[in-house]
Amino acid sequence: MKEENSERADNFDDEIKPEDGRLRYWMFFNGEEYRLFAALPAAFFGIVWCGLYIFGAGQGILGTILLVLALLSFGGWRLLDRQARWFQKTGWKKESSGKERIEIRVAIGLWSFVFASVGLILLLQWRRGH
Repeated sequence: MKEENSERADNFDDEIKPEDGRLRYWMFFNGEEYRLFAALPAAFFGIVWCGLYIFGAGQGILGTILLVLALLSFGGWRLLDRQARWFQKTGWKKESSGKERIEIRVAIGLWSFVFASVGLILLLQWRRGH
């Protein structure tokens, strides 16, 4: 009876470990803090840029730098916020490694094809120019 209960506990183990995926583990323990601390710089840079824009200084180099920082901060926050929401939606379950391996191989193959094609086109254009 005790062995059966321990076997069930092993099958339904929902403890999140770093070995199961570092991003999943990190998002489980730090996700809410990340959302806060990633949104704050985006909001700060956005508000400062808006203030500069209202006063007419938003078109200069400082305004452009603040706008780029605001957009990058917002983009980073949004991407990892989407990942945290996906983990929450799926109940923090482990990802299947077989599917991920296939996706990685396909991505590597596609990027290799793109780089080889572009390299070949550039090489042919370069040889034609000489």
